[in-house]
Amino acid sequence: MVRQYRCFVFTVAFVVLLSFHAYAGRTVRNDATVTMIHGAAYAHTTGAKAAVPIKKNDRLSKDQEVRVGKKSRIEIRFPDGTMMRLAENSRIHLSEITYDKKQGSKKLKVDLLLGKLWANVRRLLTPDSAVEVKTANAVAGVRGTVYRVNVDEDTSAMVKVYEGSVFVAGRPQQISKTASEVSGPVPVPGPHEVPPPHHEVTREEWEVIVQSMQQISISPQGVASKPQTFSPADDADDWVQWNQGRDKGLAF
Repeated sequence: MVRQYRCFVFTVAFVVLLSFHAYAGRTVRNDATVTMIHGAAYAHTTGAKAAVPIKKNDRLSKDQEVRVGKKSRIEIRFPDGTMMRLAENSRIHLSEITYDKKQGSKKLKVDLLLGKLWANVRRLLTPDSAVEVKTANAVAGVRGTVYRVNVDEDTSAMVKVYEGSVFVAGRPQQISKTASEVSGPVPVPGPHEVPPPHHEVTREEWEVIVQSMQQISISPQGVASKPQTFSPADDADDWVQWNQGRDKGLAF
């Protein structure tokens, strides 16, 4: 009887160990891991009745929304090693998480609905890879860089790049119309001057490369400013310094 019990325990332990190695050795990953949380944050899953409090080492997946509470911060590690951090009162929707370790390809896409996001992105290795942070009026895509995005209550946004470069483009707005409104041709106004600080770039044409130590602002109407240089000294607030300190500890 004792021998049978030991055999059973050994079998269970072997199966658990085998499952762990199988998970760790997966070539395709579709989730992200919470590596740090200070304060409170919650995961909202489509169809669920209530939000779930997030804990360190929890796994997050596609179509979940992360909401960070007051005086709180959270750090999320994506399967390729890309890190994203959210400040207090921030909200993101995880639109896509796909990483093929064997092929080196990945698609990481999030929607920043409100608040502050800091991203430290691992280099893209394949032409079909993409890392994107979307706001209501713009999308920022990168090929390996350090940058942050802020979204205010009025949906205006700001992108600041610290290393590398970020491609920022406008998001087309879909406007619902009645049958009577689309029954005939509608005159479209031509290009027009936009008052400062958003100037010289119209919705139709703006696609901008924002280089290291540059920033760009996007108005609630989706109009972008020209990239402008910013001073590291003037930018060194608590949020920036904390993220830069966290980045120093990363082993890429």
